[in-house]
Amino acid sequence: MKPILFMAISLILSLGATSCKKQQSSNQISENKDSITSAISDNAVQEIKILDPNNIIVKNEGKYPLEVKIFEDKLFNDRLKTITGSEYDAIIKNFNVETPIVSESGIYKFSGCKQHDCPSFQTIIYYDAKTDNINVIINKNDKVSSFSEKGKIDILETLSKK
Repeated sequence: MKPILFMAISLILSLGATSCKKQQSSNQISENKDSITSAISDNAVQEIKILDPNNIIVKNEGKYPLEVKIFEDKLFNDRLKTITGSEYDAIIKNFNVETPIVSESGIYKFSGCKQHDCPSFQTIIYYDAKTDNINVIINKNDKVSSFSEKGKIDILETLSKK
């Protein structure tokens, strides 16, 4: 009888000790997750100074370019004409199928292409709100042309995929 009682007590104690260790281990993991999240959040929070918060691109993030009549905005339109020169008319003519304005780290992106034939003419426009710089990329049948206003904008890979 004593060996059975001893085994039962040992089993209960070992189960209790194991469950305490598991609980402590899961608490440690969640504490570690919290600290990693905090560290990531602290590092990810960067103050981005936007030079012109009233810029048509900045104030219409999430909206479609044609919805906000982006090509009717005189300031933006004049800058686009200056940057793209002779390609300007083709951009306007072929900007039918569009993506909404998206951003990451103060750099905004939107695009448009020829309806029913995107590979034949696609335009991607990037705007760096920190430097007030516009870049335009035109892809005509896999021939890519780039235009920059004040130099090339460094694009994060995650933004280029949006």
